[in-house]
Amino acid sequence: MLATSFLRNCSRYYHGMSTIRISRLSGPQILQFHNTSQQQQQQQEESFVNNTFTGYIPINQLDISYCTSSGPGGQNVNRNYTKVTMKLHLPTAKWIPDDIKNRITELHKNSINKDGYWLVRSDKTRQQLLNVADCMDKLRCYLAEAAKPPKLEPSFETLEKQRQDRERTKTNGI
Repeated sequence: MLATSFLRNCSRYYHGMSTIRISRLSGPQILQFHNTSQQQQQQQEESFVNNTFTGYIPINQLDISYCTSSGPGGQNVNRNYTKVTMKLHLPTAKWIPDDIKNRITELHKNSINKDGYWLVRSDKTRQQLLNVADCMDKLRCYLAEAAKPPKLEPSFETLEKQRQDRERTKTNGI
C-alpha cells in the first residue's frame, strides 16, 4: 500500500533497464520496455548538461543486489531480502564527466572500494522497492552535490582584511 502511494507521487520509477513513467498510469496496463541504443546514448548525454546534473541515471550502469536487513522486525528480517546495495563502476561510467568523478572520489572516498565501485546502500524501510527508490534518491543527491562547484577558499588579502577588522572592533570595543 505504501509502495503504490509512493510510486504515484514519483514522476519516474526505475526498473530493470528501462524507465517507466508512473504518473500517467491510471490503472492496470501492459508496459512495454523499449530503449534503443541511440535513445540510451542520448539520455546518457543528457545526464550532465554544462556540468549540471539533470537527474537522469542510466539504470543499466548500476549493479543492484539485495540482502537481508538488520535491525528490528523479528523473524521477518531474516526471511526477506529488503536491504539494497547499488554499485556504480566509476571508471567505466562515461556519462559522468571526469572532473565530477574526481570530486565524487574526494567526497565519498569511504564508500568507493579498491575495484572502483561506488557503493550506495539502503535499509531504511522494510520494503525492497522503497529501498531501491531511496538508493536512487541518494545517488541523485550525491551526484548533484558533486556537480556543484566547490567553495573557493578566501584569498590571503581577504583573510588579512578580516583579521584587521576584528582587531579594529576589539580596540574600539574596549
